[in-house]
Amino acid sequence: MHGIIHSSSLHKLSFVVILWGMLLFPLHSVSGLGTAEQTKPEPQAEKQNAVIYVCDIDVSQLPSEQKIAGRRLRNEFLHILGQIQRRKRRSEEILLYRDSLWKEWKARAAKSLTEARNSRDTLFFKGYSENTYKKELIKIEASIRDLENNYAAVQTNPPNIAEIVTLSLHKDMASGNFKNAPSLDGRKKFCTEQGVDFLVVSSLRELYGRWILTYSLYRAVDDTVMYTDTLAFSPEELESILPLFATSLYETLSGEPAGAIQIMAKPENSEIIVNEKMMGKGNTSVIEGPPEVLFVQVTHPAYFPAEFTIERRSNELSTASIALTPMAQYALRLEIQNKENFSLYVNGLYRGNTPSDITLPAGNYVLQIIKNEGETEIQSKLLVLKSKDGLVSLSENDVQSRGKKTVEQARKGFYGAFGRFWLALPAAFLLSGITDTYINAYNLSGNRDLINPATTFYYSSQGAWVVTGIFLIESLFRLGFYVYSASNGASTVIEPKQ
Repeated sequence: MHGIIHSSSLHKLSFVVILWGMLLFPLHSVSGLGTAEQTKPEPQAEKQNAVIYVCDIDVSQLPSEQKIAGRRLRNEFLHILGQIQRRKRRSEEILLYRDSLWKEWKARAAKSLTEARNSRDTLFFKGYSENTYKKELIKIEASIRDLENNYAAVQTNPPNIAEIVTLSLHKDMASGNFKNAPSLDGRKKFCTEQGVDFLVVSSLRELYGRWILTYSLYRAVDDTVMYTDTLAFSPEELESILPLFATSLYETLSGEPAGAIQIMAKPENSEIIVNEKMMGKGNTSVIEGPPEVLFVQVTHPAYFPAEFTIERRSNELSTASIALTPMAQYALRLEIQNKENFSLYVNGLYRGNTPSDITLPAGNYVLQIIKNEGETEIQSKLLVLKSKDGLVSLSENDVQSRGKKTVEQARKGFYGAFGRFWLALPAAFLLSGITDTYINAYNLSGNRDLINPATTFYYSSQGAWVVTGIFLIESLFRLGFYVYSASNGASTVIEPKQ
C-alpha cells in the first residue's frame, strides 16, 4: 500500500518537474551527448614556430620613375629576414607569451567544463528511459570529473614557453603577394587574421634630393613596436646602406647580438673585396652584420691574388691576416734614342723621366710617353709594354702628337657622307621615275608638249645620279680613312730586348 502511494506521488512529481523544465529551460540538443570522448588537457608546450610578414613598402610619395627602388628594398628585407632561422626570447617576452597563452587555456578549459555541466543538466529532458538515462549520466559525470581535473591543472600549471623558436616567412612572401601595411589600430587584427607574430612595415620618400627610409618591427603578442629607425641617404648610396639595417633587423628579431669581422692584408695597398663588394685597402674597418660565411678576395697588381672564407659569429669579432705572395719581378730600362727628360706613365702612374730603370711584375702594361708640358705638350699614342728583363729603346718618332684627325672625327665624317648618299639615292630614283613617265606618255600619245618637261626631268635625273655617285665615292673614301685612322691609332706592342 505504501509502495503504490509512493509510485503515484513520484509520477506526479516527475510530471510537474518536466512541465516547469519545459517552461524555464528551452530544450536544446547537445551534440555527442553521452557518446563524445572525454576532453583531454591541453598540451603544456607552445608551437615552436613564429611567422614574419613583410608588408609592401610604401612608395606613394616617390616619383613614378623612382618607385622601383621600393621593390629593391623590399627584396632586401626578404633576403635578410630569410637568413634569420631562429629567435631567442628574453624573459619578459616569455612572460608575455605565457600569460597570453595561459589566459586562452583557462578560457578554453572553463568553456569545456561549463558545456559539460550544461549537458548534464539538460540530460533529464532528453526523454531517455531510466536505464539509458543512468548510463548516460554516468558517462557525463566521468567526463565532468576529467574536465574539472583539467581545469584545476590549467589553473595551477602555466604553459611552458620555449626560449628558442623557429622563424619563418609567411606563405604570401613566397608567392609575391604583399599586402599594404595596416593602420596603427588595425595591426593587431591584421596579425590575428594572417596568423603572424611579427610585422615589418616600411616606407620610402624623397626630401630635398635624398631618400628617407623608415622601417619598424611590430610584435603582435603585446601590440608593441619592437624597433623603428629612419635612414637618410642619396640614391647613389642605396647599396651602401643595406648592411646598416641588416644588422639592426637581425639583432632585434633574433634576440642575439650580431657579429663582426676585420681583414688585414699586406701589402698595405691591397684591395679587399668581401662578397663582391669593395671594402677597403690594407686593413678594413670592423664589418658588422648577421652571422654568416663571407667570401673574401685580396688582390694587388704585383702579387698573386688570394681567396678565402671567414665566418662571422654572433657576439664575436673574427679577424683574418694575410700576406700576398709577390709575383716574379722584371727589371727593364726605357729610353728615347738621343733624347732625355721624356715623362713615362705606366698604367696611368708616373714612373719617372727617360732614361729610367723600372721593375714590373709579369704581365702587360699600358705605356705612354709625354714630351714637354703645358700648351706644347705632346702625348704619344698608348703603347702596350710586355714586362721582361731587357732594354726598351724608342725613337722620337714614337712620341708623336695625336693631332686633330682622331678616329672619332673620321667616324663622324664617314657617317655624314654615307647619310648624304642615302638622301641622294631616293631622289635620283624619283627623278628617273618621273622622266620615264613623261617619255612613255609621249610615245603613246605623240603630244609634243611633253617633250620639254621630259627633257628637263631627263637631265635632272642624270644630274641626280652623278651627285649620288659622288656621294658614294666620298663615302668609300671616308670609310677607308676611318679604317686607316682606327688601325693607325691602335696600340703598338713593344717588348724589351736583351
